[in-house]
Amino acid sequence: MSNMKREDNVMVAFQVIPRLKEGNNFEVVDKAIEVVKASNIPHQIGAMETTMKGELNELLEIVKRAEQACYDAGAVEVITNIKIHSKTEAAEDTFCTYHRGVTKANHMFV
Repeated sequence: MSNMKREDNVMVAFQVIPRLKEGNNFEVVDKAIEVVKASNIPHQIGAMETTMKGELNELLEIVKRAEQACYDAGAVEVITNIKIHSKTEAAEDTFCTYHRGVTKANHMFV
């Protein structure tokens, strides 16, 4: 067993795909986005997913609240895709570190 510890700051990207019996799908997705914006955590909203940075359990709670917001807005079904990026302190000196890809568009994550 490794003694490497995962850092508390992780990246979580998620996408909600709500299904409605009637109405506009995008308006329901907007309700999920409002949940993320209200959380006041570093985030970036994209065309296909929303990315957040913070403590894993807190971020997963935000995802659950965003999913519930879809139901509250009339969804009868929601598919939620989640991606999690975590690392150890040792990752800072490796090729895979996220900082290599920092641009003006995603600087809020550094």
